[in-house]
Amino acid sequence: MRILIAAGGTGGHLYPALAIASYLKEHHLVSRILWVAGKKDLERELIPLQGFEFKQIKTQTFPRALSIKWVSFGVSLVVSFFQSFLILWQFKPSIVIGMGSFHSYPVVTLAFLFGIRSLICEQNVYPSLTNRFLSWYASKIATSWAQTNEYLSRRVKNRIQLIGNPIRSEILKAKREEGIKKLDLDKNKFTLLFLGGSQGAHSLNKSGAEAIKLLDKEKIATEIQVIFITGRNDVKWARDFLKSLEIKSLTFPYLEEIRYAYAASDLVICRSGAGAIAEITALGLPSILIPYPYAAEGHQYKNAKILQEKGAACIIIEKNLTKERLKKLLLDLIGNKPLLEKMSRQSKKLGRPQAARKMAELVCEMGKKLC
Repeated sequence: MRILIAAGGTGGHLYPALAIASYLKEHHLVSRILWVAGKKDLERELIPLQGFEFKQIKTQTFPRALSIKWVSFGVSLVVSFFQSFLILWQFKPSIVIGMGSFHSYPVVTLAFLFGIRSLICEQNVYPSLTNRFLSWYASKIATSWAQTNEYLSRRVKNRIQLIGNPIRSEILKAKREEGIKKLDLDKNKFTLLFLGGSQGAHSLNKSGAEAIKLLDKEKIATEIQVIFITGRNDVKWARDFLKSLEIKSLTFPYLEEIRYAYAASDLVICRSGAGAIAEITALGLPSILIPYPYAAEGHQYKNAKILQEKGAACIIIEKNLTKERLKKLLLDLIGNKPLLEKMSRQSKKLGRPQAARKMAELVCEMGKKLC
């Protein structure tokens, strides 16, 4: 069975695709995997590094308003369809998997026209514009949240399967003691994990660092420690800002072995992208979520709202994010162990740690129908 995966743009699309591809490869379920993406640094560096065949197509995001961008978008779309046609004709995949980024559109559409079975995967509560278009053509639609059904046509409901957002298997493997030892942290201290995301998040980094400085003046300062993953742009100033404080802090631009940071952590402060939410719920971690306000169609807020409604997380809206507000919420949560334990249980209930395996099973089931 030959699988073509179309995914790129951001870590939110790439990492779930990588989890699926890695599972299929490690369990020898497919004969060959080809990855189609764009030309961003993240996808150009990450995909070949993981040992997958890689083809690039010319892509451009769908313009959300009337502008000159429509001209270049039209040209890019035509070119991407031609490139995708050649890739499909040469590779002859058994199944095409689209992860919801704009790279999926020409590939999955042409797969439908060629009679090739396709699977589209939606990581967020609110489906991407690309997936809303492709839902009409795809053979199967894999969702991460039951609430996603509300945003898709009734006519496609019989093709929807609730599976979850696949995460890398190594995320689940580390124990707290292992994470503490690996990062040289104190096992008796409460550990905060700030995640800026694959692209970094300056406002979160800034407010987070300033809130830690305020906590440094409290009695609780001797009882907490901080892991800060800032992204490349903010790492230097964040490290300089935090190093003079009594609270111990570790600051990284990116952490390849993120499993150790998760394992060591008691509370996560992050954006509410689908990838981060899939990981923290799979691990049953409580969180403070700060949705990215400019995410397409407010999908990060919709993700965060599900966790808040279920009692797994607290939300701070970006416009309300201040160092004082964040510090107060951190103090309230750190000092309320029963509430944190309840949030952790609720988070665990929402997690789908076996999503990669279930996605692979769905792919194999689709493959059997070709025989």
